[in-house]
Amino acid sequence: MSEIVFHLIDDPAEDAFWYFAAELCAEQAEAQHPTYVVCASLAHVEGFDDYLWSYRDDRFVPHTADPEDADHAPIFIGCDPEAGGFARVINLTGTPIPRPTDREHIDEVIRAGEQPRADARARWRQYKSAGATIDHHRVESVRPSDE
Repeated sequence: MSEIVFHLIDDPAEDAFWYFAAELCAEQAEAQHPTYVVCASLAHVEGFDDYLWSYRDDRFVPHTADPEDADHAPIFIGCDPEAGGFARVINLTGTPIPRPTDREHIDEVIRAGEQPRADARARWRQYKSAGATIDHHRVESVRPSDE
């Protein structure tokens, strides 16, 4: 059964959305779970790829946005929500992942604000009607307290 977790970002930091997504990627890479990160556009793919190289000095996230290197890094970044081959997905698009029950786990990262939350509620209903198990996690601060 597919598990979907909605991460509701309440942190007001300008990069809170991207920082939290990077932390999710690091956790998946450290657990050796091949994960597909779905971005909204090629510009977002390129921006997030750059962000992962520098978001923390003490943490490296092995990743690629090059389809030819996808087998050599646990995190693959792209912008095709229907791309197959990954049981785990981190969705940064604000739109639903097609056929969610074909995936083992989906992390939905939700920006602060009323419109992103309204869009997330609509995705929640779609995923629920598809038969997925859904949970949510409120994120007040994306950075550890010692940073």
